[in-house]
Amino acid sequence: MNVRSVPRTGRDQSGVTLVEMMIAMLLGLLVVGSAIGMFMANSRVYKATESLGRIQENGRIGFELMARDIREADGTPCRQPQTQPALPQYGKMLPIANLLTSGAWWANWGSGIQGFENGALAGSLAGTDAIELHSANTSATTVQAYSAGSFTLSTAAHDIRSNDVVLACDGNQGSIFQAGNVAGSAVPVGAAGNCGSNLGLGGVCGAVPYTYATVENGQASIARVHAVQWYVAANGHGGNSLWQRDMGNPPTEVIDGVRDLELTYLLPGAADYVAANAVGANWKEVTAVRIELELEGQQGIHEDAIKVGTDGQGIRRQITHVVTLRNRSI
Repeated sequence: MNVRSVPRTGRDQSGVTLVEMMIAMLLGLLVVGSAIGMFMANSRVYKATESLGRIQENGRIGFELMARDIREADGTPCRQPQTQPALPQYGKMLPIANLLTSGAWWANWGSGIQGFENGALAGSLAGTDAIELHSANTSATTVQAYSAGSFTLSTAAHDIRSNDVVLACDGNQGSIFQAGNVAGSAVPVGAAGNCGSNLGLGGVCGAVPYTYATVENGQASIARVHAVQWYVAANGHGGNSLWQRDMGNPPTEVIDGVRDLELTYLLPGAADYVAANAVGANWKEVTAVRIELELEGQQGIHEDAIKVGTDGQGIRRQITHVVTLRNRSI
């Protein structure tokens, strides 16, 4: 058999055409664009989740610290004996003689709790509420003896220091005074911050002497006074924060990103919580506080504004917490 070769009329085609290359480039751009879109969407979700996590963390911290002070409000190491009828002007709590001469807010025990409406507390943000709380529940030490204006404690291992504001109490009454020069287990009353050394009720500074730690009064105790104010104010870096003012110390910034703080109070027999202005003179009757914090997302580790959520709107949450005053519910 003879095989004939047929001559080719043109060269073989090699490579890709321009159309194929453009199609490939278009497909590549679509893939890259999809990847970039997914990355940006995931990044936005991540940042929003991080911002929401910071809001929840701030809420937990703020509520926990505030709740601790509110639970202890108006609390002392002593309570009236069940056999002793409660004095009408003091309710279930002990009557307290205040010997302090200072006019500072922390020196006025008052009712142990006081609320403020719409920026009424000095230094707080307009339109927000605030609260002031007094207690003497922590690190109490029993009194071994009291004589001539000086307490002798049961141990020298206590946390009371010279010039501390303290409260002494037994089953009948309490007395607030500034400690003198504390030495060992001896805590004297006669410091310059007091109007006298008589610890009895009545005219306070002109009151008759009162002796603690006697048999008929029950075992006396002494503890440092704890006074705080909670409020919202500007933080100096473009937002508002929740602040705690403790005695005469500088205010402490607790959490940032706080838009509002609203506080309402429960009175015996009331159908609902009421604002501070509605409590009137009945602060000794308050048994619980409802806290409403409005928080917003804040700038975190990222440079862009992570306070914006996945929908382009700011992330804000309003959280409510109810706290019972432990010393008025037992």
